Amino acid sequence: MENNQEQRPIAYSYVRFSTTKQELGDSLRRQVQMAQDYCAEHNLDLHQDTYRDLGVSAFKRKNLEKGALASFIEGVKSGKVPRGSYLVIEQFDRMSRAETSTALRLLLDLVKSGIKVVTLSDRKVWDSDSINDTGNLVLAIVYMSRANNESQAKADRLSSIWSQKKKRAADGTAQRIVTSECPRWLRPNSDKTGFVVLEDKVESIKKVFAMRIAGHGIVSIMRRANQEQWPVPGKSAVQKSGESQADFKARAERTGVVWHESLVGRLLKNRALLGEYLPHKNHPEDDSRRIPEIEPIAGYYPAVLDEETFLRAQAKADRSGRFPGRRDASLKNWLQGLLRCTCGNSFVRKNKDSQAQPGYARYYCSARNRGLSRSDGSMCPGANARELETAVLYVVSTVAPAFFEGTARIDELKGRLELLEVEVSAARSTHERFLEAIALSPASVKSLTPRLEAAAKALEDREREMLSARAELADLSGDTDTVFENIVKAIQSVDSLDARAALREDLSRIIDKVVVHEPAGYVQVHLRGQDNPVVHPLRKDAQLPTAQGGLQLGQMTEEEHAKLFPEAYR
Repeated sequence: MENNQEQRPIAYSYVRFSTTKQELGDSLRRQVQMAQDYCAEHNLDLHQDTYRDLGVSAFKRKNLEKGALASFIEGVKSGKVPRGSYLVIEQFDRMSRAETSTALRLLLDLVKSGIKVVTLSDRKVWDSDSINDTGNLVLAIVYMSRANNESQAKADRLSSIWSQKKKRAADGTAQRIVTSECPRWLRPNSDKTGFVVLEDKVESIKKVFAMRIAGHGIVSIMRRANQEQWPVPGKSAVQKSGESQADFKARAERTGVVWHESLVGRLLKNRALLGEYLPHKNHPEDDSRRIPEIEPIAGYYPAVLDEETFLRAQAKADRSGRFPGRRDASLKNWLQGLLRCTCGNSFVRKNKDSQAQPGYARYYCSARNRGLSRSDGSMCPGANARELETAVLYVVSTVAPAFFEGTARIDELKGRLELLEVEVSAARSTHERFLEAIALSPASVKSLTPRLEAAAKALEDREREMLSARAELADLSGDTDTVFENIVKAIQSVDSLDARAALREDLSRIIDKVVVHEPAGYVQVHLRGQDNPVVHPLRKDAQLPTAQGGLQLGQMTEEEHAKLFPEAYR
């Protein structure tokens, strides 16, 4: 009996359906039962490995390319599935609803590999003998063609329905929402005519943006959100295929819905927070990609964030490349990312605390820190941290004190400048795209020139507004000595992560970079939006660059510096 059992041909069951509704219905049970009954009736050994593509489309070839059917085909090629085995399916459309040529090639390849395909609906065996019969081959083609035509017709109907829904949403004539799927800080109302705002999750989102604007990185925000257990505007756990209800419940309770880096990053870029809905569709040549279908629909969702806050967070993102936060998680080096050696590398800060020199620290070129020397064999010199930090803060307090101390108008201008920086960057990108398009297609010059001119005008207007805002900030600077004292006190008392993050962020709004000239003893502070740097000494014996062509920003003599910056010469 045991020998007879071993000699029984092996059968593999393949089950597929495309929607969750079918899983909840009778489709899964029916297909499994039919396979078991057939194998018992024909003395086949039904293998314990059942190949299942649940909720997977056969029309888009997803089951064939990366689903369970793809695994079965790979098993056939590798020999894991032996020749002479059976593949048991309900009917051809379970295996494929793709183009007839694709479905037929799949069947022929399986048969050529020694696999017998059984369609349970008509109990027909498709093997090398039956497939060579012209009548059988024509019948298989008819079945496959009908399955593909049905799916194509259904896809066309659904596409037309969705297009009409999106069109009505865009022109404001929709009576109901396009889909119940929506951002996780909202839920559809009972009659599907709009959305309900989940206030606890919106409060979490506002905290995310507040921390981002204050200078925190994505990792820092994620950690605090999890530590303080902010409500998560994320997707709840989904029951896996074949997972029991008890196992699913236990896994959901164990893992929960938590904050992660990708969630924070997506929130910071998601314009749905402003009420925009951007419909997407499958890429015509790559079904795994989604592309925008039409222009964003403004006002589709309830806006839960103002645009100024959203854009200020984008401005922070534009500056973040200079702040490798993971290298300085404590943010004690609040000049990190701003300092540059004359060799072009950044600086690291090292504490040299001792009883003789408490609080002493030095900055070192990162190239020197890695043991690299200059082209002449020398090492880049280090800089006294107190001298360097004091010089930078003095320049900042003199040129732009309004960023640290000031009136409500100064705060307003500060926020406006951040918005303008984002708008200028976007306008510049648009202008450059039109230039590239014209260069690639000279024939399009006539049609693109008006749009290029409009983009240039928009860029010019934004840049003019930025200059005007900076000029007003300079007029509101006030008493620089008092402001400088306030900044120094603020630096000395910075003992929290939030305060250091805010300081670094404020400095990055003003400073583009600081080039440290050692041992000449001076720094060049490049302010954002200014062509020439401000030159400032680190100590009394500084060898400052000589002024040329009259007094200009960044080209001052030692005497002129001493007059403007007496603190450095005491």
